[in-house]
Amino acid sequence: MKNNETANVGDVVLFDRRNGQYEGKVFQVRENSVLVELSKDAAKILGYEMPNTVVRHGKYSIIS
Repeated sequence: MKNNETANVGDVVLFDRRNGQYEGKVFQVRENSVLVELSKDAAKILGYEMPNTVVRHGKYSIIS
């Protein structure tokens, strides 16, 4: 998944993780990545304790 655009806080992004696609809302933008808040269901499926993850720029698509 390639995208030349960099997400901003509040954008919803789609990204690949563990053979599935997930979406989440960006809550922080960093130099090389964005921090994304997932739904509680998605976090549970992925086995995360917290519903947050880091996604590198270029590894997500902005969907809204």
